[in-house]
Amino acid sequence: MEDNQEHSVSLSAYYIGETEVTQELWLAVMGNNPSYFDGSQNSEPAKGEAQGKRPVENVTWFDCIVFCNELTKKVSELEENQCVYTFGGHAYTKEDAQNQEVPEMDMSKKGFRLPTETEWEWAAKGGKEYRWAGTDEQDELKKYAWYAWYDDSDGGDANNKTHEVKQKQANGYGLYDMSGNVWEWCWDRFKDFLPDSLVEAGVVDIDDIPDSCRVFRGGGIDIDIYNAALPIRLFYTPDFHAGSLGLRLACRL
Repeated sequence: MEDNQEHSVSLSAYYIGETEVTQELWLAVMGNNPSYFDGSQNSEPAKGEAQGKRPVENVTWFDCIVFCNELTKKVSELEENQCVYTFGGHAYTKEDAQNQEVPEMDMSKKGFRLPTETEWEWAAKGGKEYRWAGTDEQDELKKYAWYAWYDDSDGGDANNKTHEVKQKQANGYGLYDMSGNVWEWCWDRFKDFLPDSLVEAGVVDIDDIPDSCRVFRGGGIDIDIYNAALPIRLFYTPDFHAGSLGLRLACRL
């Protein structure tokens, strides 16, 4: 885990999902629901919440890459020739994901994709230099994020389960759950942005981090107020999956 430092970035215009990808959308595209919180015993939705509108989770980075391509293929205005991810000269497939092949990305294509880490962070800020998506006040965070409760000062009300999207308030760009609910995979390797100052200071031992590790951002139902903060970066190998880790879509304008 790393709390990233202030830095300058350059971005092209892009779209990003209003919400995290839901279980009903994943099921419609992929024909399965890999989620841990699938509505079965001990994983029922909170009272009044729709099961299908909970975020999909328990997906690997490879799974997310395939999902982006498969969704692109299903949109008549896009289809396969606009798939962002390829491997060996063809659109990245389920078989490629099963073999844990690392795709190439062509951001000139109009299909769906994972946001870059920079795109994710810019969107999460919502036009403000807030510590969390939507607020800079700890006492206000419960209005914007599902996160864990650890003591009376935290105020988290996730109750150890994911929740239907759009139940909390949006950030300044109208985006929901950018803090809390589920962590969100990004395209980038963790090492793609690793300030030399952290390495030199011994805060991060770069030799202990596999090159393959990808970043996820935003916090989830399993974390406290500190780890829900926007600067926090988590990473793991792309075959990792967990019941608090999902995705949000992006695409070019």
